[in-house]
Amino acid sequence: MERFEEKGEWWLPGREDRKRPGILIVDELGNSELALLGTLRDRNEGGIQTTSNGVTVTTYSQDSLEASGTYPRIHGQVGNQAFTLEDCFQKQSSSNLMGGLATEAIHVHQVFKGAWFKEGERAEAVAISFEPRFLAHWVRKGGISEQLFLRDVDRPDGSDTRFVVTGHDVPHDDAQLADGSTLSLRQVLHLTGDGISGRAVSQDYLFRIDAKEVKSVTELVDVASDLQDLISIATNRTASFEKMDFRHPDIKREREGKPDYLLPIAFYAAWITQRDDRKPPHEMLFKFTDFGGVPAVAEWARVAAVHRSALGRVMATRYSKSMYVSDRMFNRAASLESFDRQVNADSVHFKQRMLRCADLAGDRFNEMIVDRNKWANLVRGDRNDIAHHLGRTRESAEQFFLSETLYWLFVMCMLREMRAPESVFSSLAAHSEFQWLSTKVGAIIRAA
Repeated sequence: MERFEEKGEWWLPGREDRKRPGILIVDELGNSELALLGTLRDRNEGGIQTTSNGVTVTTYSQDSLEASGTYPRIHGQVGNQAFTLEDCFQKQSSSNLMGGLATEAIHVHQVFKGAWFKEGERAEAVAISFEPRFLAHWVRKGGISEQLFLRDVDRPDGSDTRFVVTGHDVPHDDAQLADGSTLSLRQVLHLTGDGISGRAVSQDYLFRIDAKEVKSVTELVDVASDLQDLISIATNRTASFEKMDFRHPDIKREREGKPDYLLPIAFYAAWITQRDDRKPPHEMLFKFTDFGGVPAVAEWARVAAVHRSALGRVMATRYSKSMYVSDRMFNRAASLESFDRQVNADSVHFKQRMLRCADLAGDRFNEMIVDRNKWANLVRGDRNDIAHHLGRTRESAEQFFLSETLYWLFVMCMLREMRAPESVFSSLAAHSEFQWLSTKVGAIIRAA
């Protein structure tokens, strides 16, 4: 996303009498800050004032001190556009005891552009649209065609046309989620260029979820994150959110003879999944069509909801650019333990859980690790070393490669749990990264 600024008036819900001018700044990573001319609360607000002999004393309680500079919700208006800022706190303030206007800098956790959520009201929506990066490259649906006329004789009679680029509409592709919501894959066509030096047709794809009733924004974002993880796995890239917005049944434009149009509420936040600026992948772990299309995506969402905590923990080890190898190892091992506990309600040792996950993953994973027993012993040893600070200090390269086997194991277990087609596993095992890891792991296991 591009950095932007919004200049307007800002106030606390129910305190429209104390509006303050300021600038909301949202940077490329989704970090948001509100810079105010003035303060949202009076300096003495929340304290108990007493006057004796002409001297006024303000006394603050522990609660009032803790609440000072903390703003669960802030409202704003820029032109005719409503804003709701969530989970905010004061970063910096300045005031002059001799007079003059105070200033305040406020950190903002989430930004909703297009709605005012009332004080105490849960942030809700009936639909969410989101565009994970690289989704169009994974889907690879048609939508753009081109014609090139290199020779004059090939052109239409009397025409000076050299190039023709056409944007075609691609119908929505729908499936039902487990809770009855509708998941849609939708194409968006654009015209780009200034029309003088250049003009082109481009297309994006996005997911939209329409719920049967209003849900909390958090619930909808959780499902979006599960699908984002799927795109990241399939493309072997970080599928950062390029855009996200919500729809609320009360925020609409009425249309005569047509259903009401629910206006979009744009959403901004600092995601753990930062933009991946590498070129779009040509080699996928598995293709959208082989995976099973939108119905398979809906099935992934069902399985991901069961294992959401473990999935999020594993994918965080891929999204983070600065995590220690030992932390990646430990988090992946813990996630596989959690996965196995969800699938098998019994009590067994860690090694048995790893072997059971390897059984679920199938032959291609077991071929990678060469000797299941040796592999499980090495993984158990590293996991215990990290968890219990035993100080065995295994070579970091060895630990890195073993940690990578745990990532692929978790991915394959998730795909097995949702009953992905066998072609998905064939494609995954043929991927260059999987093949490269197999050679490294094979050497480690044989030397053990």
